[in-house]
Amino acid sequence: MAKNNDLKFLLIDPPHRIWDILKAWIPSPGCLQLAAYLEDYFPVDFMDCTLNRQPWHDLEKKLRRDKPDVVGISIGCTYFTYDGYNAAALVRDVLPDAIILVGGAHPTLNAEECLRECPDIDYICMGEGEFTCREFLENIAGGNPDFSHIKGLAYRDPHGDGIVITGKRPLIEDLDSLPIPAYHLVDMEHPYIGLPSEGKRAFLVNFARGCGFRCKFCSESVFWDRKWRGRCPELIGEELELLKKRYNRDTFYVGDNIFNFTRERSKGFIDEMKKRQLGQNFWLQSRADIVVRDADLMAGFKEAGVYQFMIGVEYSDQEVLNTLDKDVSMATVEKAMQILKKHDFMIMATLMIGHWDETKEDRQKLFDFCTKYVNHFGLNVVTPLPGTEFYQEMKELGRIQNKDYRKFDYIQAIMPTREIQDLDKITELHLGMIRKFYWRPMELWRMFFSKNKILRHHHRYFMKYGFEVMQHEVFGKPLWVQDNFQTFESFLRERGKPIHGSFAGFEPDETVEI
Repeated sequence: MAKNNDLKFLLIDPPHRIWDILKAWIPSPGCLQLAAYLEDYFPVDFMDCTLNRQPWHDLEKKLRRDKPDVVGISIGCTYFTYDGYNAAALVRDVLPDAIILVGGAHPTLNAEECLRECPDIDYICMGEGEFTCREFLENIAGGNPDFSHIKGLAYRDPHGDGIVITGKRPLIEDLDSLPIPAYHLVDMEHPYIGLPSEGKRAFLVNFARGCGFRCKFCSESVFWDRKWRGRCPELIGEELELLKKRYNRDTFYVGDNIFNFTRERSKGFIDEMKKRQLGQNFWLQSRADIVVRDADLMAGFKEAGVYQFMIGVEYSDQEVLNTLDKDVSMATVEKAMQILKKHDFMIMATLMIGHWDETKEDRQKLFDFCTKYVNHFGLNVVTPLPGTEFYQEMKELGRIQNKDYRKFDYIQAIMPTREIQDLDKITELHLGMIRKFYWRPMELWRMFFSKNKILRHHHRYFMKYGFEVMQHEVFGKPLWVQDNFQTFESFLRERGKPIHGSFAGFEPDETVEI
């Protein structure tokens, strides 16, 4: 198909604050996949603003220089919502006639709220972006002002006060029809890009979309209609070989919610990796019941380069798991842990504390379970995400005490428990449990003497971070600082003029003084 060169489209991931525990950034796999698909139809430019030397200033310069007709803004998760709003306000101020399209999980599940809170957003791409964005851009290029026939959009009714939602866009049936993500659109050697906890050349990739289960706290499950689709092993191998030979990436966190959802793909992946002999290592996500189902494949996964499985344990109380619709028993979880240990995999458990009826004894039970099996203590604070069934339940019960989306980071508590009403205390308990886990004598021993070099590196990384935090708390030594981060308010002060139009401000911790 001939490319339409008359329309200029800029896709941006707005400036974000990098978590100091990670000290790194990964370009959005969703943005890179979308850009790769749209490149066949339109000239596409992509700016990952977190990688800019001066994130907000560089974005403004690019808008003024390139003058795109349409700007797409990614809001990848609830925590990044206000970054997206601020980017939309800046685009509207610099380019009043540009069309602003926003996409991502949070705006999809909360479209009416986003359009109400941020008047600078024109349209929301709901759900999977490739087909909807292509049709949307084709409609604009063709001069058609009517978008009601394009499935997967939300926008303000031009004839009234309501919101138009054009209907659900069917999911792409064949992910193999999509191209390899557009890695060429980012500087893959940028010093921030990587996963330093996993190795010097570590990276994140996605080879599937969705999940076939119904955990009520999971926004991914809702966003992808509780369906799973994956790319075939041959294309997985092709992408991994490109990342190895062109970008020298050798260790990967695979972001698929459940990598081994089907046995057929798992077998194909194992065969593909053994055939290609790329010398790469993989950290995969799965579920306890699927690990048990695939016990006979674990030796093959090991041979294929898999070094770690991440399992959503969530909690050690069966009653709590049942209320979350986790659909797995603790007996199955323990059996899965034993299978993974038998094959010498590193185990990361994702966990949540801060449940309403939780007690000190419950937290200790969870901690004790993890010390038997877990290498990577992925502890979070219970965080109900807007658009999920869990959020609606907690909202109706009046338990959500902080609705500032910048707090929805799984670290800061936003709900009390029956026993602890002080949110800061819950946050402190969370951090204290992590410190307690990694400072155990066994973990210190593993840091120096484990036969697994990735485990040694991993523990040294987190021990070093823990030591830095201790020095900060005891001696006031500064923690790692993202040297290019700037709040939107600070940018406005340096800019010397306010944002015009409907902007109301989305950084309430700071006052704009110009």
